Amino acid sequence: MKIFDAINFGSLLGKYLLGKENGSDFRQLKLIVDKNKDIERIFYRLKDEKQIAAEIDKYDCIDRNQAWQRFSLRMAFISANRSAKRWKIAAGIFLIIGLGSLAGFLKYEVLNSNQSGTLLYTTFTTPLGQNSKITLPDSSVVWLNSGTTLTYNNHFSVDNRNIEIEGQAFFHVEHNQKIPLVIKCRDLNVTVLGTKFDVNAYPNHANIEVVLEEGVVQLTHDKVGSFKHLLKPGEKAEFDTGNKTLNVSAVDVYKFTSWKDGILIFKNDPMNVVIEKLERWYNIKIDVQNKEIYDLVFNATIVNQSVDEIFGLIKYTCSVNYQIIHSKDPKIPEKVILSN
Repeated sequence: MKIFDAINFGSLLGKYLLGKENGSDFRQLKLIVDKNKDIERIFYRLKDEKQIAAEIDKYDCIDRNQAWQRFSLRMAFISANRSAKRWKIAAGIFLIIGLGSLAGFLKYEVLNSNQSGTLLYTTFTTPLGQNSKITLPDSSVVWLNSGTTLTYNNHFSVDNRNIEIEGQAFFHVEHNQKIPLVIKCRDLNVTVLGTKFDVNAYPNHANIEVVLEEGVVQLTHDKVGSFKHLLKPGEKAEFDTGNKTLNVSAVDVYKFTSWKDGILIFKNDPMNVVIEKLERWYNIKIDVQNKEIYDLVFNATIVNQSVDEIFGLIKYTCSVNYQIIHSKDPKIPEKVILSN
């Protein structure tokens, strides 16, 4: 199930449980349920109010605080709390089931098995063209850039603060002397006690970048025991995953962290970097007709500009022509053709 389908499923099911669905909503929901036997089984099992109440009571008996904390996933768009009516809680649970089926494969039955010590995982995925802000169980705040996935287990902030990430995220980590927060980016580990920093580790990148705003972070490697580096504020560490080398330089930190504020800053950036960032930021496909375009550099600060405005600026500053091919299908991104 794709993320937009999962969110749509959760939304429709929540409306149904709250009695706020219309005819179109019900037809869409029935179509989804009829196509998937697992969803159909869960739907009819929990549709009965008594069964929903019983299942929620099970969650409460396991560990009310930890269970609800996990179910809410700290997502900004889920506002239900423990004092909410059971129908509202159930709507939130169904939304989470929809999201979990896409990223963490959190099956409904598995969520009930916490008493046996099963290790469960919570996964957040930010779609292309969007970014998000989440709060972890230890109250640390994380901004996720477009196309980013973050995962942690149900022991987080209990006996570990381990996170796996693919993509880019800015962390404001709550201090905990006893349990350091460890971010795993492939084989590179970023260990902190409490600080602010940015990690850029998209899976298609050969390099992993860590930019430190304040505090101290330690870099280590799973397969290179001698590898260890302490990063200082204002520094960027660029780790080459191929030859296992590290390059550290002083940088303008905000250039690398401004994205969390909805701002993209380009300062003498090569066009291949610009293109990659714009493709993720706007969820568009950029087709470069002439390889000489990659030799250009671009300077701009982008705040809420449209795609047409951005490429109008590129045309003006870099003498590049562009054509935007709009898509009528929301699942197919717009295409921008660049040429000399």
